Amino acid sequence: MIVRPLQPSDLPAIVGIEQRAMPAPWNESQLREEIEVTNGLALAMVCDDRPCGYAFFRTCFPECELVHLVVAPEWRRRRAAAALLTHALAGFADRDFVTCFLEVRESNEAALGLYAQAGFLQTGRRKQWT
Repeated sequence: MIVRPLQPSDLPAIVGIEQRAMPAPWNESQLREEIEVTNGLALAMVCDDRPCGYAFFRTCFPECELVHLVVAPEWRRRRAAAALLTHALAGFADRDFVTCFLEVRESNEAALGLYAQAGFLQTGRRKQWT
């Protein structure tokens, strides 16, 4: 597994992953916008020479936010998400970012475990959407 910047040419692969992996998938336009956003970081996890996961971050120094992290179902439980997160957070720390925020559904136990292992702390809770 290799982490590298996400390229526009990766878009078809990540659209496919998004469709298979997410209960409410983002569309191609939304994914493209995240690749191209000027204050963002888009990373790809490459497995067997093709993207198997990706993460989008937004930055406003000295803070960043994890916007979206997705791993293909067939690559889950192989530390791909942890590798993406570790790579990004190390890069942000090297550039003196001090805080990273994220939102996660409380029903997403796998993500909650990943983020707890990475040192994230709960700082709030949104009221249930109606």
